[in-house]
Amino acid sequence: MRSRLVTIAAVIAVLISLVALWMAVSARRESASGEWGNQMPNIRVSVDRVKDSAERTRMERYVNDLQASKHVVQSFPGPSGEAIDCVDIYSQPALKRKGMEGHRVQLLPTNRPPEVQEGLRAREAKVRMPDQLFMLTGQTCPERTAPMGRLTMDTLKRFRTLDDFLRKEGNIRKPIGGGSGSAPHEWAHASRGVSNWGGESIFNLFSPYVQKEDEFSLSQMWITRGGGSNLQTVEGGWQVYEDLYGDWRAHLFIYFTPDNYGSGGCYNTSCTGFVQVANTVYLGGGFTNYSVRGGEQWEFKLLWYKDGTNGHWWLKYGDTWVGYYPRSLFNANGLRDAADNVDFGGEIVNTKPDGQHTRTDMGSGHWPYEGYSWTAYQRAIRYVDTSNYYQRATKLSRSVTNDQCYDLSLDSSSGGWEEYFYFGGSGRNSSCP
Repeated sequence: MRSRLVTIAAVIAVLISLVALWMAVSARRESASGEWGNQMPNIRVSVDRVKDSAERTRMERYVNDLQASKHVVQSFPGPSGEAIDCVDIYSQPALKRKGMEGHRVQLLPTNRPPEVQEGLRAREAKVRMPDQLFMLTGQTCPERTAPMGRLTMDTLKRFRTLDDFLRKEGNIRKPIGGGSGSAPHEWAHASRGVSNWGGESIFNLFSPYVQKEDEFSLSQMWITRGGGSNLQTVEGGWQVYEDLYGDWRAHLFIYFTPDNYGSGGCYNTSCTGFVQVANTVYLGGGFTNYSVRGGEQWEFKLLWYKDGTNGHWWLKYGDTWVGYYPRSLFNANGLRDAADNVDFGGEIVNTKPDGQHTRTDMGSGHWPYEGYSWTAYQRAIRYVDTSNYYQRATKLSRSVTNDQCYDLSLDSSSGGWEEYFYFGGSGRNSSCP
């Protein structure tokens, strides 16, 4: 009898634990949907996935070397529990990369695409842009310094190897021109092959549900050139990725690869790649507001711009020139002189937990047919031609990995939306097992 009571008590305890887990996950998903304001709690699960002691030593050396390559003027705590360093722009990690000896930091691109020429700005619907979350700390970085999140082993130990951390999460293929990329990545995107000096888009900002810490969901722009091992990209947009950022919010991000998604690139300022000159933009930072399903919508504008054939790849966020990837990062088969593709859309990681498709949302988690305020979008999509003029990104080609899991609908407007698309989906369902 006593044995039976113990068994019953154990079963009840397990059921209570399962209900609590289900409620926690449901709450996180509901919060991510925007119903509760999209402000995820910074509850960081302690995970250590490091392959072995030799890899741990390698990671620790990388962290120490990266921090030592900064001249930190001041520091303050960030909203995701990280330390934010205000780094002297003339003594930052990117300047310590081999080949950057004697590099003169630029504060602005030399050329810049002429704003008044294109006649498009007057028709562009107003962008309702949120602040970045770090501004709520009341701390700012002085002029001629840049806010950079301090990389620590707390983040790196969530990855099996240093190379895994530097790659864009596992083995992936270029999304241009097809939707059958190697698992675990899936896309819904729109691309065009055209010689260009960059691209621009207005991103509707959501903070979608992501099922696991090592999965992500994003909305981004790819600017690419080359094929096979010569594929090179500069990328940017928003991304939910708990393993990388330490919370479940969407964060502003950039990424580059000089080696077809090998370990030569990285996110944000976590390697010696991007030269940042703006003191008001935090790459890798979250936002104060996110779009609400069926409610108010928030956006930001992003531009990648090649500063002429011999210039660098500049990032413009809103009206701020943030910094650049130096031309010397790339080769003649890749992005050194120009790009040959522009691509826009969503991407997720599907780790197939429990052998089933992830429940991770793309976009807002709603489907393209549900339309404005419910579905994520990108609008006013443009590219810069190699004569340095903006062009509407007409003739975009839609491609999705599996439209039963995630989808995208392309459209065009004579008004401020110009070329645009809605995209997204809810992941696992009866047609996406």
